[in-house]
Parts: sequence; C-alpha cells; structure tokens
Amino acid sequence: MRAVVFPAPETVVVENVPDPACKPDEVVVQVATSGLCGTDLHIYRNEYMSEFPIIPGHEFGGVVVEVGREVTDLPLGQRVAVDPNLYCGRCYFCRNQQNNHCLNWEGVGITRPGAFAEYVTVPAQACYPLPEQLSDAQAAFVEPLSCVVHALNRLRIWPGDEVLIFGAGPMGLVLVQALQHSGASKVVVVEKQPERLALASELGATAAVMAGANQTESLRELAPYGFAVVVDATGVPQVVEQAFDYLKPRGQYLQFGVTPKHATVKLKPYDIFLHDWTIIGSFALCYTFQPAIEWLAQGVIDVTPLISHTLPLNEFPAAIQSFADGKTLKVHFQPSRL
Repeated sequence: MRAVVFPAPETVVVENVPDPACKPDEVVVQVATSGLCGTDLHIYRNEYMSEFPIIPGHEFGGVVVEVGREVTDLPLGQRVAVDPNLYCGRCYFCRNQQNNHCLNWEGVGITRPGAFAEYVTVPAQACYPLPEQLSDAQAAFVEPLSCVVHALNRLRIWPGDEVLIFGAGPMGLVLVQALQHSGASKVVVVEKQPERLALASELGATAAVMAGANQTESLRELAPYGFAVVVDATGVPQVVEQAFDYLKPRGQYLQFGVTPKHATVKLKPYDIFLHDWTIIGSFALCYTFQPAIEWLAQGVIDVTPLISHTLPLNEFPAAIQSFADGKTLKVHFQPSRL
C-alpha cells in the first residue's frame, strides 16, 4: 500500500509499504479521509513523543475491510471514526477515569502506524460507527472536535463569561463555535492573518482582533477588566507568555495549543496567587468521541469552511511545508485519490 513515512526528523517520503494485518481484537480500516494536524508537524520536527520511522496520521475515518477473529460487533463495510488514543484499561490512571494519562498509552500515528496510508490496523474498541449523514470530511474532524470537547470538560464556562482565544487556525475556529454554544457572552479571537480573522467572525466570533502592536488597546476596550477565560490555540511560547496579561482575577487559562516539548515561558507565581488564577491543561481527549459525533451530526459545529485543501497522499511533502508556513487551514488527504 501507499503511505506517508517520516523516516527521520524533518524527512518525509511517500512510498510503498507492506499492507497491515490485524490481531484477533483488531480491524483493518481502509482510510477514506485523514487530516493534517499541528501535532503531525511537531512529530515531523521531533518535538513530540514519536520515534522514527513512523507513518503519521491520527485524524481519520474510513471503512472496516478486515476483522480479527474475536471481533463480533463491527461488520465488514461499517464506516467508522477511530479514536487514536489507545488505553490499557488496567493501570492506575485508567482505573481512575483518566485514561488519556494511561501508563501504557499508545497513539495511532504517534507511537504506532497511522492513517496517512491506504489502510491502518486499529483495535476494534477504538472504532466508533458513524451515522449515515456524516460525510468522510466530517468523520476526519471527529478526533479534533473530541479534543475540544475534552477541553470544555476541563473548563468551567459560566453563563456570560468573556472568552479570548489566541489563534484562528482550524482548532481555534472549532473552539470559537464550541465556546459560543457553551454559554459565553463574548468570544474574541486574536490572529495575525486577516482571512482567518474574517472566517472567525463568520463562524460566530464576537470580535476579531489583529495580532500586533495595537492588540492590547483593542482588547482593553472589549474587556476593560480582562477576560474570564483565555485560551491559547497557537502553541507558540511567546503567545502563551503574553496571554496572561489579558486574564482577569479568578480567570481560567487554558493551554490548548501544543508547544514544542522543551519550550518554556516566564510566569510570576505571585501573579497566580494575587489574581486567583486557574491554569488548565488539556491533553488530547478522553472518551469524548461520542459527543463530538453528535455535535457534527446535528450541525452544531460547521467544519466545511475549515478545509482549505483535499489532496492525494503524493502531495503530502509539499502540503506539510505549506501548512508549516501558515498558508493552509485544515488539509485533508484521500489515499484513494491519484
């Protein structure tokens, strides 16, 4: 089969690799659509937890084409979205409903072969049957939306809260919609690309502020005492550091964007003490696929405007460079396309 491979950091090839085989409790999924994520870029740069070589790709949906002998509830031909986070179910954290911190955690496309390929093998228990009305493009958004749902479970949005989001990439734009549906009175976005700011407004942002020298003045006018919730959706350490300047007393800060693994920021502990701040991390997801599927199926979250390109696998090397340069939004790959 054809697959994208990172043989070493900052190296990518598209080549033929052996077809996968499934264990008794696994299935083989023929990938319909897989999405390029900022985490894939961190993996490519060796800024994440992967080892090389690796077939990346963890946002995907497809069709079950082979089942292991112990699998009884997934028929051939079933369309599924796949949770790439694989948990042992036995360790301390799994037994305390913190499966995303599983001591034996594995990730499809992160620690084992992923979905930038024609076929991928996954545990049957990681597969979620899809309703008929969900398109293949929507199926590839179940995983990123699940991460947003997990973040909302970590946060406490009170009715009327003012929310500030740094970054209007695909995840920031999903967050705009999700937070608008969660009780916020204002959802303000800061972004450096005008076209992304315009799209944020179209998707429900209360205000869209150009990043730069004048952003502080604009944000102070919108929230003189600061914002109740500030979210980083960029993963840029310099942005993280300045984000706290806009957080009001008793505010909640959410680190949603993935920074490089060894990045650091400066923060005064006295400020945390003085302002009663709550700082929240949100790693991946934790059994939040089902609500994400429901939101997509009911049209609560519109992902169609977030897809800037749909490409065959052969165009992956150029696409990841354009993505890294900020020239694209969500890029989808269809392995069956030539």
